[in-house]
Amino acid sequence: MTMMKRAHHIFIASFILLHSYLALAFSANMGRFTSRGRAIAMSSTAATPNSEQKSHLYVPSERDEYYQGNVAQYLLDLHDEGATFNFCGGMMFQLVLSEKLQTHLKSVAADSSNEGMQKQPIIHPASQSLMSRTPEYKKSSYADNILSFHGRELRKIPTANGGMGFVLQLSYADPSATLGEVSSSSTAGKGADAAWNGKPVDPQGWSKEEIATYDGWRSDQFRQWRKCSMYEEEGYRTFGEEFGNEAFGLNHRFFLHLDTQNKMWLSAEDGCEGTPADGTSLMKKLGGMLFGM
Repeated sequence: MTMMKRAHHIFIASFILLHSYLALAFSANMGRFTSRGRAIAMSSTAATPNSEQKSHLYVPSERDEYYQGNVAQYLLDLHDEGATFNFCGGMMFQLVLSEKLQTHLKSVAADSSNEGMQKQPIIHPASQSLMSRTPEYKKSSYADNILSFHGRELRKIPTANGGMGFVLQLSYADPSATLGEVSSSSTAGKGADAAWNGKPVDPQGWSKEEIATYDGWRSDQFRQWRKCSMYEEEGYRTFGEEFGNEAFGLNHRFFLHLDTQNKMWLSAEDGCEGTPADGTSLMKKLGGMLFGM
C-alpha cells in the first residue's frame, strides 16, 4: 500500500472490486473462522449497520459527541461492529483488533483518571496526515499503542466484511521497549534510522522476525509478504484457524489522523489510508446485490 500506487488504484478500483465481488460470490468457502475456539464475526451483515443507530461510527460530529475523546472505545466499537475502512478509493478492509489489544483498549476506555487518559490513542491533527510528519518520527518498528500501532494488511479472506477478502488487523506492541541508535549489535529493517528493542508480546501480533526486519517506509514490492505457513512458523499458531490457510499479508505501522472535514483516517506508514465506511458506496451496494446483504 504505497502512495505511488494510489492514483493507479483509484483509476482501476471499480474493475478490481467488480472482479473480486464476482469471484467471491461463487466461493464455496463462506464459513466462519474461529479464534481460540471463539467465532470471529466476519459476516457482511455486520459491515452494514443501521445508519440511524450506528451513525456515530461514521459521522464526525456525532462521533465526537458520542465518544467525548474516548478513542479506545471508538476503536473497540468499530471492531465489534465489523466495520470496514475504505482504502485507496474503494478497497474495503475490515478492522480486526487482536485479543490482547482489545483487552488493553477496554482497560483504557474504562479508566477516566489522568493516568488512564494518558494511555488513550491519539488522533493526530489534519496537518499530520503522514506518519513522517508526526513529531519525533523515526524509521523503525516502534509502536506504543497510543501514537502508533503494529498492524497488518491481510488478504484472501473470503468472509471478511466488505466483500473483497481484506482485513486490516491491529495488534498490541511492547510498551516497555525503547528506541536506540542503529548499530552492529541492534536489529532494524533496511533503511531504518532507529532501532526498537521491543519483544513479541502479543500471540496474534508481530513476530520477532517482523519486528527485526520491518521496513514499512519502502515500497510493498521490495518487502516481505507472509503466507499462512510463515506466520505460523514464526509463532502466530492460530493464523490459519482465524483467517484461513490461503490468507497472506504484510505488516505495517499505523496511526490515526483527522482530515479537514474532521473525518478520522487510519493510515499506514507508507501513506495508504482508509476511513470508516458507512455502507452507502456504490461498490458496497454492488456487494449487497451479489451477497444478499
